[in-house]
Amino acid sequence: MALIACPNCGKRISDKAEVCQHCHTALTGDPDKVRSAARIARIEQSARLMTYSFIALIVFIAGIAYSAFYAETGATWDKWLAQIATAIGFVWYIGLRIRIMMFKKQKV
Repeated sequence: MALIACPNCGKRISDKAEVCQHCHTALTGDPDKVRSAARIARIEQSARLMTYSFIALIVFIAGIAYSAFYAETGATWDKWLAQIATAIGFVWYIGLRIRIMMFKKQKV
């Protein structure tokens, strides 16, 4: 008995299982349907990562824009908040881009 990845949720299940115990996806039947479900799950994962990346980029740019144009000079609370948002957005964006690169290198 070998462990395989579920085509829908990606969790490890038995190769003898007829249904995934985590997401209840049927694993028997038409092999094209199973491959199609795996392809759709991969596309959805990719889209989710790209959406999160876009949100992180918006947080980063919004923090820079607010800090540069609207926050008063000096160490006011809104200037600090804008700089923290910029740092969080930058780190989040870089982390997501690394995850996207790793995701694209995974075998299908």
